[in-house]
Amino acid sequence: MGEEEEFKELARDEEKHWRIDFKWVFGIITAILLFAALTCAGFYSVTSPGGARDVLVPLIEGATQVKQYVEENYSDLRSRARRSQTARIYIPDIGVEVALESETVASLNSDELADKVIGEVERQIYTGGYEGNLPMKRAQGVGEERGKAACETILALINKNNHRTLLWTLALLGSLAFVFSMLFLLFFCRGWGKAAGVGLAIIAAALPASLFIRLGTEFFWNAEAGLFKGAMYQAFQDAGALMLMYYDIALGAGALVLLVGVIGGAVSRRSKKRVPPFLDLKRQEQSLVGEPPLQEEPGASEGFISPPPPPPPPLSMQGPDEGTEGGG
Repeated sequence: MGEEEEFKELARDEEKHWRIDFKWVFGIITAILLFAALTCAGFYSVTSPGGARDVLVPLIEGATQVKQYVEENYSDLRSRARRSQTARIYIPDIGVEVALESETVASLNSDELADKVIGEVERQIYTGGYEGNLPMKRAQGVGEERGKAACETILALINKNNHRTLLWTLALLGSLAFVFSMLFLLFFCRGWGKAAGVGLAIIAAALPASLFIRLGTEFFWNAEAGLFKGAMYQAFQDAGALMLMYYDIALGAGALVLLVGVIGGAVSRRSKKRVPPFLDLKRQEQSLVGEPPLQEEPGASEGFISPPPPPPPPLSMQGPDEGTEGGG
């Protein structure tokens, strides 16, 4: 029986080791898929109509010459609007054909008209995509060239078509993270460790990106770093502010689930330590199969030793009839 119990104990230890290994493997996979899903959700928010407006309008204003062109040609635009036989005028010189009502042009000052034109340019880019036709100054230096390329990339990525594509990508990543990895992670965790494991996976997925956006906004993305670099950093800040909401929600949810798992595990371990009295003695008696329990003599538990039994009386050497004959 001793060898059999030892074998069972070794088998339980071996099962525990491979469960821990698989728990970490699927925990890492879950964190990666959750990070991808949260990032995709952030980009989905950035490419929405409202998010695109918040990112593209400052980018167009900072990286292009649209506002400068409108302000410099404000008088000519007003005169063209007054001479127009139709209710609309066209401004093809800025690279994007913008149609505005003549009454609108006549009723706005130069800044208001520039904002109106920039808003119309943003709407066209979001609806039809960027074709590389916005006027931009020549970049001076390696940093400005990289900033200009980044601005053009942002203009090309934020549009209505990519917004629809991100919806399907988000659904796929979310399904993989929830159905595949989360189920396996819950299977290989035990007890309250299920909640703790899921909470750690969510925190690991959201914390690095949340710290990266906050550090970038605070220390690295300087919106006054130059023409194109400044416009690029401003776009990073605007997009990061929209994406940060999803990471913060995930961090809060992960911390709550982790707290539930930690508290539940602590309460469970504490309740297991409350063993009824003399339970170990009963288990020892049950383990001695075929051996009767030892009977303790009175006083043994108090430290007294019982005296030995008295010796038997000595046997008489006379027979039973000798005494009778002597008396006769």
